[in-house]
Amino acid sequence: MNTLPGLVAARLRWLSEEQEQKDRDLREEIHSAELKLNNLKDRRADLLGLARRLGEEALTLQDRRGPLYDEVEQYHQQYRDLGRLQAELRAQRERARARVEELLNEMQRGREKRRDLDQRPRPERLTQEIAQLERRQQTSVMTLKEENALITRIRELRAQLSQAEKTEAVWKMEDQSQQGTRDELARTRQLADELNAKVETIRIDRQKVLDQVKGRLVEIGHLVGEIRARGKARSETLEKVDALGLEIRELERSVMGKIHESRELNHEARRTLDDHNRTVRGAGHREEEIRQRTADDNLRTLFQKGKIEL
Repeated sequence: MNTLPGLVAARLRWLSEEQEQKDRDLREEIHSAELKLNNLKDRRADLLGLARRLGEEALTLQDRRGPLYDEVEQYHQQYRDLGRLQAELRAQRERARARVEELLNEMQRGREKRRDLDQRPRPERLTQEIAQLERRQQTSVMTLKEENALITRIRELRAQLSQAEKTEAVWKMEDQSQQGTRDELARTRQLADELNAKVETIRIDRQKVLDQVKGRLVEIGHLVGEIRARGKARSETLEKVDALGLEIRELERSVMGKIHESRELNHEARRTLDDHNRTVRGAGHREEEIRQRTADDNLRTLFQKGKIEL
């Protein structure tokens, strides 16, 4: 059988009504505060669990970010390698184009020189004219003066023919040179076109690699944003945990103060009850002593005087 309520009731009967009400109020406040404490601790535990989950998620995202950085570095290295190859091919293409310009200038100079040669009499025409004059000399009747003039003309034409044949030889050599220039020009143009096509192919490949880099960087940016968001949420959650911890400590101090105050009231009731009990016991002892002394006195009187009158 639990006698605590009876004892408490007995103890509280030695308190004033105001003290009894205060003790009941304290107990209600303590009970309400303990419920609030449990609620706050549950909330703090939930927040701590949330903070742990946020931290774990941030670490998972961080693990995903590492391989992406490795891919970006690989793509970046590929981009740089293609850039160096592209620069080399561009240099070769520019040299080929410069050579094309040189060959075109050479051909232009050759054409100008050919035009100069073409303005001079051709050997075929001179030979034909000499043959006509010789036939005329052989078949026509001419005066001495006319014949001498014809012979002079034939001599001039033969001199021109000799010079024209030399010029023809030079022209043939120039034509051969021009043909070589044209052949080299065709090859150089083809080389320049091939190099240009390769440069364009590498440009497209580099752009694809660059797009890969940009895609990975965008993905990394999203991950970083999510990591930062979770880090911020975790920090805010831990701040709430700290605030709850402070509120819990303050409430615990308040509860302990109320418990101490309630104990003081109970101790005061116990002291009052103990004092009363001691008083009662002391009064009983005194009455017993009085009765004993009275009996002793009566007994002595009996022995001294004999019969005792009551």
